[in-house]
Amino acid sequence: MARHEKVQQIFDALWRTREPRSLADLCDELDASPATVKRLLAFLRTQRGVEIGYDRERNGYVLARSPADANVAALLGLSGAEISMLLEAEALLEQIPPGVLREETAAVRVRLGKVKRQALGRGALKDRVRLRMTQLRQTSTAAFSTVLAALRTGRRLAFTYRSRSRDQETERTCSPLRLTFYRSNWYLAAWCHRRDELRVFSVDRIEKPRVAAEAVHEPPAGTLEAELDSSYGIFTGRADRTAVLKFNALAARWVAEEEWHPDSRAEVLADGGVLLRIPYKHETELVMDILRHGANCEVLEPEDLRRNVAAAFNAAAAQYRKR
Repeated sequence: MARHEKVQQIFDALWRTREPRSLADLCDELDASPATVKRLLAFLRTQRGVEIGYDRERNGYVLARSPADANVAALLGLSGAEISMLLEAEALLEQIPPGVLREETAAVRVRLGKVKRQALGRGALKDRVRLRMTQLRQTSTAAFSTVLAALRTGRRLAFTYRSRSRDQETERTCSPLRLTFYRSNWYLAAWCHRRDELRVFSVDRIEKPRVAAEAVHEPPAGTLEAELDSSYGIFTGRADRTAVLKFNALAARWVAEEEWHPDSRAEVLADGGVLLRIPYKHETELVMDILRHGANCEVLEPEDLRRNVAAAFNAAAAQYRKR
């Protein structure tokens, strides 16, 4: 049995009762030696912060606090990745606009809340663990619920769309295919019947949405995955280019452990830096991610991406040379 399972098992043994458990009882339940049980108890005390006392009169170990007050119950059985996913799931549900799917998600919210309270407790640990989702965009209840209705019924969606890049309104009819929460915003991937191609729409820019009577158009099998999953970021298009980025040793401490793209490839350099190869189609979002690393990143290839990043840096620097 893995160590974390033994830790969970001995915690459960103490959790189930307020009565002291003798060392012999714990050894029998865990099928472990006294030395192993003592090491597990020490681990719970020092590494998990569990308050375990020893009742000398009754010769047994007992949780110093009642189960209702313990703040580490489910935490012991969750990995770091699982705790992160729990917090992300709760935060994601909170980004659904008020009034939308509240009844449908009520049971899930309650269960997530219980698990979170068990995992983090009601005291100091709960107050010290946060998941902050910055730069959230406000999505209207009408737009979100109508998009969901079209996805659920397999019907086309008609709406007015005002793009940020052109600041122009256009009338669209599309076949909704996938709804994605990405970088603090909801995006709808849909087959646009105006352009006769796959497009991605920011849901917060959708106005006057209405579900049409026509059934959705399903693109050829594999199109959705190829167009959405191979390119960089939220943009559509099959990746047909590869960016080669060189990060110095300072940036490499972070970049080496980041996933910029599922198919990106990293190479550790002799000087401690990292060479990152990233497939992409449209460079817009990639350029923004490169710029945030400043002088710690250099674009080696392709040449036009290198020029465009350099131009962006020069334009930014010019703003500070005006005074």
